Amino acid sequence: MASPVQQEQIYGALFENHLTTLGRQTPCSYKDLQQIKAMTQTDLADRLKVECREFSQFVLCNTPEVAAELFHQRRTEMAAASANFPAARRAATLIELIVQLFAITH
Repeated sequence: MASPVQQEQIYGALFENHLTTLGRQTPCSYKDLQQIKAMTQTDLADRLKVECREFSQFVLCNTPEVAAELFHQRRTEMAAASANFPAARRAATLIELIVQLFAITH
């Protein structure tokens, strides 16, 4: 089992790996994925804070697997609701996807 320090250091990589496993595809652009993989839990939450405060708080309070599952669930729901969902057709940035997914609930 990873120590808390190791867990903090690999949060982004665990988030990205679990998200890719759930979706069986790369959810974001390659450049964005490389940045995410290197992020700690705090780094990822800080990056999301301005654009999507709701998901930023969720990241701070949950494991990377739980955060990835919520993100995947929202992405799947939105894709099913709209055949024209642009993120389903191209590699978008993580921020673009999160804002699209979490903005529709408010």
